[in-house]
Amino acid sequence: MTPSIPDEASLPRAEVLAGRRGQETARVTGEGGCECYLHSLYDPRGEAAAFVPAPFSASTVLFLGTGLGYHLPLVLAANPQVRRIVLVERYPELAARAAEGAAGNGVLVEIVTATPGDPAPPLPADLDAAALAVVSHPPSLSANPSWYARYQVASATVGHERPNGAQASRRGPLTVLIPFEAYYTQRECINGFAALGHRVVTLDLRGREGDEVPLFREALLRERPDLVFSVNMRGLDRRGVVAGMLERLGIPLALWFVDSPEFILYGEAMPSPAACHVFMWDRSYIPAVAGQGYRVDYLPLAADTVLAEQAAVQDRFRAPLSFVGNSLVSGFLARLAVKFPPSVAGDAFVGRAMDRIIASRGDQARVLDELIAEAAPLLPDADARLFFRAYLLHGATSAYRTRLLERLLPLGLTFFGDPDGWRRVFGPGIRAFPDVNYFRETPAVYASADININATSLQMPHTVNQRVFDVPLCGGFLLTDRQGALFELFDEDEVAVYDGIDAVVETARFYLGEPGLRRAIAEKARQRVLGEHTYGHRMGRVITTVIGDVKAGTRDWGPGTGKGGTREMVVR
Repeated sequence: MTPSIPDEASLPRAEVLAGRRGQETARVTGEGGCECYLHSLYDPRGEAAAFVPAPFSASTVLFLGTGLGYHLPLVLAANPQVRRIVLVERYPELAARAAEGAAGNGVLVEIVTATPGDPAPPLPADLDAAALAVVSHPPSLSANPSWYARYQVASATVGHERPNGAQASRRGPLTVLIPFEAYYTQRECINGFAALGHRVVTLDLRGREGDEVPLFREALLRERPDLVFSVNMRGLDRRGVVAGMLERLGIPLALWFVDSPEFILYGEAMPSPAACHVFMWDRSYIPAVAGQGYRVDYLPLAADTVLAEQAAVQDRFRAPLSFVGNSLVSGFLARLAVKFPPSVAGDAFVGRAMDRIIASRGDQARVLDELIAEAAPLLPDADARLFFRAYLLHGATSAYRTRLLERLLPLGLTFFGDPDGWRRVFGPGIRAFPDVNYFRETPAVYASADININATSLQMPHTVNQRVFDVPLCGGFLLTDRQGALFELFDEDEVAVYDGIDAVVETARFYLGEPGLRRAIAEKARQRVLGEHTYGHRMGRVITTVIGDVKAGTRDWGPGTGKGGTREMVVR
């Protein structure tokens, strides 16, 4: 994917003028008509020091945006080995001024800038991305992000371009690059790839939002992965620059959506259909994404076998009925409500709408479409409709969960997580304990309870959540609501199901009185999970679908229990 650039005619020139203390600055009208200064009005030379990276070994430097070039001499002074610089600057007059300041000392200076005949000329053909140091000027990139996005892609790929899918045949363990933000299912996927024997490189992006492009550039050129894998597009920049790099380098990108894509893609640039393969955790969302030309496959959630190591019964977690999760009264609904007119959220329509969604489990996507259409006259634009949709889904899920769990309180229901929130909902007399660590404590909660209650989010019309796999893996017994995918994944004697809020108490009472049956169901489900529903199985499916059969000698690297190495690249 090559980011688009604005028409040359729509881009004004730069204006050089004196700042507050007499030093020159540059004022430009960037993309979208935003007027901005590329340098401090008070101390542009002092500011320039912030744009100087740590010393590097490259002898060729590409300056991505220069402004008036205050930082260029500082970079060159810190790196005396540099013999060639390439100035990529949107405004010709600024490029010329920057070149003047950097000339001398035997350094070759080349300029790449817009001209009337070529608004975005290519980089010099003899450059090698792997031998380049790239120094960005953030104010320039902020003013004209689309224009510079093209060169961000080129700076990571020049000299290394390959048609998509043109990688050599792969034998032996793959190198899989995963952008990591400690986000839902990321650790599980890392463990799944590693269990198959593949080398996993995790690109640590925690606390680095906005730095994805340079960090990805470094990782791609250093690690040369066979596959990049992202959960919910986490770690990919909003403008599609990283996806453009991957497409040019011929590295396949696998995207696994484990939440509704309509909310994830809000304000995001989706990679081109040729550049990625999409996996969807719920079948209901496949038609909309496939209709845009994407290759989409169904891939349900799974269990991480690492959890089983902590699944010991502990007295402190014993309970007749257990629910792990928060109360959903954290204020998220209030934050959504400010995104659309108050008259909509305050209308009695909302309460009726949520009741309809709850009553239509399994068909809630269609009902939700009808509700949004009914409310359309009160919703001024597509953004308001999207946020109102999220408001209804989240509100209905909260109401469904509250009504269900309230019925179970007399049976000894115990909450793990968000005790203050649950007490606000049900009063001070309930048994509620602090949050439990997912990897270290939740397995013991699942193993220790007589019955673990599951209530599926209403954003999942068809699929099942991760608890359906985690509880039996940990030796626990699960009582869950009925979902369309449930008996595609398990046999009927491997799962206990309640049919709606009105049936949950009777069903729970029955299983509380049948400990032998609970143990039998739980053990059958555990064997099913270990045999078919681990993250090793799911990541094996990703590899087979995107890359094909990958062999090391005579060994088939499909789903299995092999050991592999995981090396984390910590970038701070």
